[in-house]
Amino acid sequence: MNRFIKRALAGCLAVTMTLSAAGCAGSSDSSSKGGDSGAESSQAEKPSEPVVESIGNLDLSEVTNDYDVPEDFVYECEAESGEMTGNASVLSQNFLGEFSGDGFVSVATEGDEVDFEVEFPAKGSYNIVITMAGDSEGHSNLITVDGNVNTAFKSVTTSFGENTAENVLIDEGNHTIGIKADEGHIYVDSIKIVPAPALDLTQYEVTSELSNPNASDRTKRLYNFLTDVYGKYTISGQFSGNNDGKDSREFKELDKNLGKTPVILGLDVGNLSLSGLSHGAGGGDMVPLQAIDWYTNENGIVSLCWHWLAPDDYLEANGQPWWRGFYSDSVSFDLGKAMSGEDQAGYDAIIADLDHMAEQLKIIADADVPILWRPLHEAAGDPKWNNPWFWWGSGGRDAYLELWKLMYDKFTNEYGLDNLIWVWNAQNPEWYPGDEYVDIIGYDVYPAEHDSSSQKEYYDLMKQCSPTGSKIIAMTENGALFDPDAAFNDGSRWAWFSTWNGEFTLKDMQLSDQYTTFEMWEKIYNSERVLTKDEMPDLKCYPLDTEAFLANQ
Repeated sequence: MNRFIKRALAGCLAVTMTLSAAGCAGSSDSSSKGGDSGAESSQAEKPSEPVVESIGNLDLSEVTNDYDVPEDFVYECEAESGEMTGNASVLSQNFLGEFSGDGFVSVATEGDEVDFEVEFPAKGSYNIVITMAGDSEGHSNLITVDGNVNTAFKSVTTSFGENTAENVLIDEGNHTIGIKADEGHIYVDSIKIVPAPALDLTQYEVTSELSNPNASDRTKRLYNFLTDVYGKYTISGQFSGNNDGKDSREFKELDKNLGKTPVILGLDVGNLSLSGLSHGAGGGDMVPLQAIDWYTNENGIVSLCWHWLAPDDYLEANGQPWWRGFYSDSVSFDLGKAMSGEDQAGYDAIIADLDHMAEQLKIIADADVPILWRPLHEAAGDPKWNNPWFWWGSGGRDAYLELWKLMYDKFTNEYGLDNLIWVWNAQNPEWYPGDEYVDIIGYDVYPAEHDSSSQKEYYDLMKQCSPTGSKIIAMTENGALFDPDAAFNDGSRWAWFSTWNGEFTLKDMQLSDQYTTFEMWEKIYNSERVLTKDEMPDLKCYPLDTEAFLANQ
């Protein structure tokens, strides 16, 4: 579709948006354009009457994990007294330091587990302290409750010492607590269970300022909403298949089966890359209009990622098709050489694509629609293996950081895209570009099938990124979904989730239980801690300063 036709359609949608905002008494942009960037305003002319602010029916009360667990409760047991499954076995050799009791349990391979029958006096949050050793430090291990994975914890000792799974939520009554290895061999000496202390809720106090001081009024309103609900709710999200937006099969199946609609619509601008357009890629042209419609007419939030196809001259390497052109193994493009000047043609091609993408995003900005902008995702690959799989990461950390900052400067200062909330998602704290270039930190998590644990290890990893610890943390992509009760109890209060499309949501075009059980789908979308679209306040009217708004009520 010709970009001028798209602009005309966007203009029509902008008119619809202005009319839909009548309940807010207008949609004034109260922010001023500061700085010396010289960028032209990306905002269309809007009515001058002030916004009538509202938080709707949103309850912004703090959410604690306090329970009535007796303070003196304690359960202790030697591991060899537990029930062993798989190839778990009792050893008594003294090669890991001194052990208690008659021995310890070796848990080596998948399917090995040692279980304990425990009577819990009340529903509550418990710390499970395991005296154990691991073959390596930093490996993940699992706690199961009645056979279901509840949470993960790290091996911190290679000789017998205490390793703790913190804030495990367990109901009152008799339950089977299991310990199993996930990434390596472990040796379990004993287990102790005690009540967990309450969470420190100050960890969810984040900066109220966006990295771009010239952010538009509506962008500030959306960001203020995100900061207000962080630590109190997780926002539901879903990527649409084929960029079909709200008409995608994923959204239809969620509504049909759960009677609920996600708040965040995930779209991909990959086919709008110059290389995609040159190869006739479909499914991209409508993305700006899908984004405008979702925010304007549906009161939803839009998240955009970019599976960025490398420049044309570098595609189809190693016999791979052009449409795999965002993978390192499918292109001959070397970002390091392009950014250093060794490959000037490659650098020029990158600049051309950035300029082109800025024009596509300007269509959305002109319609005054804020965006969760998540470019250059998964750049470092898996931090455990340091295996970047996209070309924007395979050139190394320094080249990636230079590209991130280049994009940020061009989009923010040159093109005045003041509707972008910058979501950083490189996966490795060492690749963090700095608080001044980032608004939100994300991590993409693809657990094993039916693993509904909170993914605390990744949440905690991302907390290390910002030197000030002042950034929202979101699960920006996921396969299997987590149990919100467990996540809120152990402190892994992801700002949102955004389930990937296709097999992670559907099977044979129907809602699938391959990764997330039907029971868990129901629990998540009906949880009081998960926001769905029907529970949202009007984002166009959300307060710029909630504290001042509430003080005036």
